[in-house]
Amino acid sequence: MKARSWDRFAATLSLLLLAALAAGSYYLAEMSRRMTIEPGSTALRHEPDYFVEKLVFTRVNAQGEPAFRLSAERMVHYPDDLSTEYSRPEVVSLDTEKPRLRLVGDTGKSSADGIETHLYGDVVMTREAGGGDPAMTVRTDHVVIYSDTEIAKTDRPVTIERGGSTLTGVGMEFDNSARSLTVDSRVRGTWQPAPRTR
Repeated sequence: MKARSWDRFAATLSLLLLAALAAGSYYLAEMSRRMTIEPGSTALRHEPDYFVEKLVFTRVNAQGEPAFRLSAERMVHYPDDLSTEYSRPEVVSLDTEKPRLRLVGDTGKSSADGIETHLYGDVVMTREAGGGDPAMTVRTDHVVIYSDTEIAKTDRPVTIERGGSTLTGVGMEFDNSARSLTVDSRVRGTWQPAPRTR
C-alpha cells in the first residue's frame, strides 16, 4: 500500500472512530440525563415503591407509652409525596385511662409525617362507655384523625348514636382528650341526657 493511500485510510479510520466515540458519548449523556431526577423535578410518578400486607403499627406518646394502634389489610407507600394508603384501616386508642376509641374505614391515607390520617368510605367511630358516659357510635364517609392532638374531624354529614340518643348533622369535631363532641350545622335528632347518679 502506498504511503498516501495509507494516510487516507488512517485518517478515515480515525474519523470513523471519533464519530463512533462522539455518538456513544451523546447516547450515554442522554440516558444519564433521563435517569437523573433533578431537585424540583416532576419526573417522579405517583407509583408505589413498597407495600405491606396485614400491617400492625403502634405509635407511642412522649412518655414512650402506647398511644394508638393502626392496622390495615394492606399498606402502600408512594415516594413522590411520601404518603401512605391503606385498605381497611383501623385506628384504636390505647390509653388505659380513657374509654377505648376505635375508627374503621374502607380506605385511608396518611401524610408524610403521619400526623394526619384520613379515613374514607363507610367510616365508623365507636367509643366505649366509661367515665359516666354511654357508648357512642359516629358514622360518616370521611374523617381526619390528628394523632398529636387526639382530634377527629369531618366536614361531611354525620349520624351519632349515644346511648338512647340519635343525632344527625353536618361537620363534627371529636376531642378524645377533652371527651367533647361538637356538630357544626343542620343538627337534628333526639338527645337523651345521661341519667343522674345519686
